[in-house]
Amino acid sequence: MNLDELLLLIEKNRTQLSKIEEDFYEKLRERIAELEELKSSAEEDGFFRYEDEIRTLKRLQRKIFELRTGKIISAAWAEVCGQQFSSDVENMCSDERVFFKKLIEIIKEFKRSILEGERKKDEDRVLLRIKKDVEIQGADGKTYKLRREDVVTLPQLNADALIKGGIAERIEVKEDEISQEG
Repeated sequence: MNLDELLLLIEKNRTQLSKIEEDFYEKLRERIAELEELKSSAEEDGFFRYEDEIRTLKRLQRKIFELRTGKIISAAWAEVCGQQFSSDVENMCSDERVFFKKLIEIIKEFKRSILEGERKKDEDRVLLRIKKDVEIQGADGKTYKLRREDVVTLPQLNADALIKGGIAERIEVKEDEISQEG
């Protein structure tokens, strides 16, 4: 990997992500580390040459990260708005794809909370079937006297504890079941 290749990668396409190797960022970090190692044992003239190349690579690394991250954010926003950017997704490395998917979920959650308001409070609760009698103090400040076979919604924190303790089991409700009933 040389500087010309990095510059081409930055300048190649300003609107879409360029295809990069899966280990691109790792190779760049390794090259910088290699130069740091060489710099530490170099004579004065070599020291400054390595220092200059390290500084240049770090600047390019930061610029590539910023440009690609901006494009990934735009692609996630477009995806939530109903536009498809499959070529961008195909050109992402696996770390970028994970980031992209997380962004989509965050944007969708934010959109729901803004457009639907109170629904967020309901999403912090879990539907459970109680398997054993128990009385608990809820994370919401309420006291719950629960009996075997009760079906209740509880705060996420309490639900997780009851499930882990074998006292309750989660009841999954699919979105399409809710919309068919409504």
